[in-house]
Amino acid sequence: MSAIEEKEIVSDDHSLNVNVKENEDSEPLLSESIKEKLLEKIRSREGSAPIREEYIDLHRFNQLYGVRKEEEGKIKTDNKGDEPPRKKQKVKGQNKVRPRTKWVHPSEKLCHNIALGSNCPFGDKCKFSHNVADYMAKKLPDLGPKCYHFEAFGHCPFGLNCRFGSSHISPDFKNITDESRKVDVTVLTCNNLTSEMKEKLRKRRIKFPKSELFLKSLPPKGRKKGLTVAQITSKSDHKEVVTLSSEVKTEVSSPENSELATSCQDMSESSSGPGTKPGQVPNHPSGNDSVSETELCSASVVPSSDDVSSDIVSATIGDPSVGSEKHHQIIKEESSSSATVSASHNTSRNYLLQIGISKESQTGISNGSQDNCAVITQGKEKKPFDVKSCAISSPEQEKMQLDVKSCDLRTPPREKKQLDVKGKLLLAPLTTVGNLPFRRICKQFGADITCGEMAMCTNLLMGQGFEWALLRRHHTEDVFGVQLCGAFPDTMTKCAELVSTHLNVDFIDVNVGCPIDFVYHKGAGSGLMNRMSKFQQIVQGMSSVMDIPLTVKMRMGVQENKNTAHTLIPKLYDWGASVVMVHGRSREARYTKSADWDYLTTCAQAAAPYPFVGNGDILSFEDANEHFSNSQSAGLMIARGALIKPWIFTEIKEQRHWDISASERLDILRDFSNYGLENWGSDTQGVDKTRRFLLEWLSFLHRYIPVGIMERLPQRINERPPYYFGRNDLETLMSSANCNDWVKIR
Repeated sequence: MSAIEEKEIVSDDHSLNVNVKENEDSEPLLSESIKEKLLEKIRSREGSAPIREEYIDLHRFNQLYGVRKEEEGKIKTDNKGDEPPRKKQKVKGQNKVRPRTKWVHPSEKLCHNIALGSNCPFGDKCKFSHNVADYMAKKLPDLGPKCYHFEAFGHCPFGLNCRFGSSHISPDFKNITDESRKVDVTVLTCNNLTSEMKEKLRKRRIKFPKSELFLKSLPPKGRKKGLTVAQITSKSDHKEVVTLSSEVKTEVSSPENSELATSCQDMSESSSGPGTKPGQVPNHPSGNDSVSETELCSASVVPSSDDVSSDIVSATIGDPSVGSEKHHQIIKEESSSSATVSASHNTSRNYLLQIGISKESQTGISNGSQDNCAVITQGKEKKPFDVKSCAISSPEQEKMQLDVKSCDLRTPPREKKQLDVKGKLLLAPLTTVGNLPFRRICKQFGADITCGEMAMCTNLLMGQGFEWALLRRHHTEDVFGVQLCGAFPDTMTKCAELVSTHLNVDFIDVNVGCPIDFVYHKGAGSGLMNRMSKFQQIVQGMSSVMDIPLTVKMRMGVQENKNTAHTLIPKLYDWGASVVMVHGRSREARYTKSADWDYLTTCAQAAAPYPFVGNGDILSFEDANEHFSNSQSAGLMIARGALIKPWIFTEIKEQRHWDISASERLDILRDFSNYGLENWGSDTQGVDKTRRFLLEWLSFLHRYIPVGIMERLPQRINERPPYYFGRNDLETLMSSANCNDWVKIR
C-alpha cells in the first residue's frame, strides 16, 4: 500500500498528534487514549485487513500523520497570493525516473563461442570481443560462489560470461564441465524458436492450408456495409465467377450474350413486380430495400466435372444442398473448349468437397430450373453490362440465410481432444508475472493446469523472439496452454494453426478480457466483445484449424452494469469453443471492487451442459469451496490469489490455512531466482531479467498477511493491512511495500 493511502487512515483530529516529540530520532510516546483512537480509525477504514493489536505499528501511523500535516502547512504558507496550489506528487505507479541499464557496446562483450571455449564461426568479422584476458580483467565481480547451472546440471551454458563463474572457471580461464553430472538442459523445455523457424516466418515460407481454406469461406474484404453482394473471383485468367443477390456489375463480351443478358433483365423485372425497387427482394418480411448482411447466402464456385458441363461455371445463392430447387446464378462460359479448363477450377472443386457440398448438389446447381437467371459470356473481349435488378421469384427463396454449416470446417467433436476442467485448479494467464519460473513454483504447490502469458499473434507470425519466449513450456507442466491475442480472423486463425501444428501445447486460449487501452483500442482483448462479427469469425476459424481444444477467457462485459457474457457463452460453444472462462469484473472495473460471483452463476447456467470456469477473488480454500458449490463452475481459475500466495493450491487441496513461515517463503524466492537464472541465463543480461521479474512478483507477494497475526480468517483479496510488525525481522521485511526493504532480504 502506498504512503498516501496509509496517511488517509488517520482522521483530521489534531488531538492525535499532541504527544509527538519534536526530536525525530526518539520514538513518540502515545497515551492509551491516542492508541484507542488510532485503532478505532484503522479498524473502521473500509478495506483494512484485521491485524492483531500487538502487531500494528501505531507509532509509524502517528509519525506519518504529523509529517502530512507539516507538509500541508508548508503548501498553504508557500502558496500566498494568486498563485495556484501545487499538485501533490504521486508516489504510486511506475518509477519512470529510475536509473536505466547502461547500454554496452558489443565490442565490450565476450563472444559466446569464445566464452564456451569453442571457435567462433565468424572469425575476425565477429562484432563481439575475442580477447579473453582483457574481458576477464574488466568483468564485474561474481554475485555468489555457486553457479546454479553447474550445481544442478554439471555444466554452465554461459561459460566465462556467468556472474557465478568462480565455481566452474579455471585459473587459465577455461569453462569446466563435470561429465559425470552433465545434463542436456535443452530437453527440459520445449516450444523454443529455432533459427530455421524464424527464417521461414520472416520470409513467409510457412504455409497455412487450413487457414486459407477457412478464409475463403468468409465474405470478401472491402465490401461496404449494407450491400448484399457476395463476390468470389478466381485467380484464373480464363474464368470469373460472380454471385449476385440484388445489384451487381458484370461484364459481357459478345453481342449474342448481350441479348441474353437483356432477356434476363426483363425476366427479373417482371418477376419482381412493378413496385419493386432495384436491389429489393419482393415481399420481403422485413420490408427493407435490401437484404440484411445476415441473410446473405454463401457463394461457391462449382468447377466442371463428369456430372457438370465442362464449359460452365456456376455460382449459386442459397443452400447448396437444395439440389434441384430454384437458384439465382450467373454463368460465364469460356470461349475455348473443355480441354482448356484452368487448374484453379480443380482447386475450387476440392474446396467445395471439403466444405461439404456433394456431387449431387453440384449437379443440381448446374442443372437448375428454367426460371434461373443466367448470363453467359464468351470470348476474350469484354463489354460492361449493368444488371439493375434481378429478383427471386420463388417463394422458397425469399428468406435467404447464410448457411454456416455448409462452410463448417471444424474437426468433428469426437475427433477433437477435450480439456478436462472438472474439479481442476487452473493458473490464469498473467501478463509479465505469469512467466515460466513462476508457473514452475505454482506446479510445485499443486496447480493442475497452467497457461502461458498473453502473446500477440502478429508478433508470433513475424518470428519475434521475445514473443515466442512466452510460449515456452517446462517438462513439469503436464497440462499446458498458450493464450493468443489479436483483432482479426486471418492473423488469429493462422497463428492458431501455427501453434497447434509446430508446438507442443494442450489447448489454445483466446484473450477476450485484456482491459489495457493499447489492446482494447485496436479491437483485441475485451474489445472483441463489441465486434461480434470478428469475434465469431475468430473463434470459428481457430476452432476449424485446430485438433486441440479452444478456450475463451473473457470478462463480464465492457461497460459497468452492462453485462453481456451470459448472452455470448451459448454462441461461443456453437462456434467451436470447448471451455469458456469468465472473470467476474467488467473492463471498466479493471481490478477494483469485488468479483460478481452471482453473475458468474448465471453464466455457468447459460453454459450448461458444457464446462464453465469462473475466475476472480479466490484467496483461500473457503472461497474455493463456496464458488465450487454455489456457482456451478466445473473448475476454478486463480490469478492474483496465486501471485499473493502461490501455496493457495495446496491450501485448497488440503483444506487448511497454511501459516507458512518467513524462512519457507524465502526458500520460495530462492527457487524462483534459480529457475529464473535457468530460464533467462546467469550472465549479466539474464541476472537483470531475473531481478526485474522477481521484483514484479514481490509487488504482489508482499500483500500476503501471515495467518498468525490476523484477527480473523480468511484474508480478502482487496483488503490492505495497516503497517505492522512481523513475528521476526525477515517477516517484517517481506511485508514491506518499499522495494528498498526487498533488497535487504537475504
